[in-house]
Amino acid sequence: MYLVNRIEETTVKYHDARQVIGRFIMNEQGNLHNYTIDEIADKTYTSKATVTRYAKLLGYSGWREFIREYMLEINYLESHKGVVDVNQPFKAGDSDEVISDQLQALINECVADTREHLDYGLLRMAVRYLEGADRIVIFGMSPNLYLGELFARKLQTIGKTAMVVNPSEFGITSYTMSKNDCAVIISYSGSYSSHSSCVVVPRLREQNVPIIGITGGGDSYLRQNTPCILHISSRERLYSKIANFATEESINYLLNLLFSCLFERAYDRNFAFKVDGAKLLEQDRTAVLDEMKEI
Repeated sequence: MYLVNRIEETTVKYHDARQVIGRFIMNEQGNLHNYTIDEIADKTYTSKATVTRYAKLLGYSGWREFIREYMLEINYLESHKGVVDVNQPFKAGDSDEVISDQLQALINECVADTREHLDYGLLRMAVRYLEGADRIVIFGMSPNLYLGELFARKLQTIGKTAMVVNPSEFGITSYTMSKNDCAVIISYSGSYSSHSSCVVVPRLREQNVPIIGITGGGDSYLRQNTPCILHISSRERLYSKIANFATEESINYLLNLLFSCLFERAYDRNFAFKVDGAKLLEQDRTAVLDEMKEI
């Protein structure tokens, strides 16, 4: 999870000075380096010690280390900023045509950003995990689990045993897995908590289960504990956004890429299996358009 997301999280999680300081940082984002710690304390009606404790809350030794890392991140995010605001791609009063154009641009930008962050060595590692797995188990919280269901269905069409786990069954399902299986964990934040798909990581590691992590940028528990990570385009805020447009498109692109690369590894066999299965399961479907009719 990027530092900016962690700061936003403090503005929701806490209702004290930490919330006030977090909001100040978010509001002054690009100008924060112009303030001294004393000025920030004055502006937030707190104290220098409280501001320092806020930096330590986020894992830094003090304000100086925090502001250095924060500004590096802000500069990086600004340099990779797209034309479309991923949090508010359209405004009140925009026409349907404008909304259509904005969403198309957003989709193109977030897919391009996801591809730019691809590590092809890690992609190939992930495909090997899928290829060798007797069972592929997908862990994710809503709404990510819905994208996982589409992925599982695609895998099933080429004969792979795949399932999406209901969060209430994370514990028992992870307990049944072995080194012959593969876990796919989808988590935007990658943080560890009882309400996160990352809660299964310790058990999976203990049982030597290969793990593919799909998560956002920045440091996180999932990144620290999973060697095979695929990077979600993660310029969205955690809360203040219209919808998860960019995150969903990025995750869906990565899952489709995993499926396609796996499909290619045994292309002829997979294509034949897919076609035979479709003929068997969709006998009653008919095409109206000539272009869609099977020859």
